[in-house]
Amino acid sequence: MRSESGWRDGEQAAHDRVFRRRVAWVACLGLCGFVGRAIASELVIGREALQTLIEQSVFKDQGRWYLVKGKCYAYLERPHVALQAGRVIIDGHLSSRLGLTVGDSCVGTELMSDVKVSGKLVGSGTRVEIDDIRIDNVQDESTRKIIDLLQSATGGSLPKSANLDLLPLLKPTNVPGTDIKVSATNLAIASVTTLADAVAVDFEVKLTAR
Repeated sequence: MRSESGWRDGEQAAHDRVFRRRVAWVACLGLCGFVGRAIASELVIGREALQTLIEQSVFKDQGRWYLVKGKCYAYLERPHVALQAGRVIIDGHLSSRLGLTVGDSCVGTELMSDVKVSGKLVGSGTRVEIDDIRIDNVQDESTRKIIDLLQSATGGSLPKSANLDLLPLLKPTNVPGTDIKVSATNLAIASVTTLADAVAVDFEVKLTAR
């Protein structure tokens, strides 16, 4: 025969299961109510996360960001990301061989140096763009020659912008206690604010529950 305490424990466990199911259904109904509607949200990206995002999105060619690619080339590598005065700062190492392409080789000068690059973060669709990119500091005169060669080769010292796609950061998630999966199907960035130690992204997102 079950003791009175055992009966009460069983009743409490059954009550807890019913409660959890109700909470799951309420969560499901709340999420399903948002399907097809845009939800205003904010994503705060810390400096370390921004470092990883820039490495994966910009320095994605074996750890390199190519400014000129081919037999004659110029690329940045080994980036270190910081935030300052409303801009993202990238300290990196520049390697290049620029000149004339002759057959399968580049006839020109090979130079290497450390440089400081900066840009302004702006939002567009699902992406944060590094816009207004410029070289703020060079280590020596050799690097200044690289910049001059880049200007003559490409019409500008650096690409005008670089994209960081935020949609992959919003991974699908399951509603607790159910098999329902909620995913972001659309993202529209409204504004990007560069702070001293983080980047705040205000956006609207549409969710789909399946």
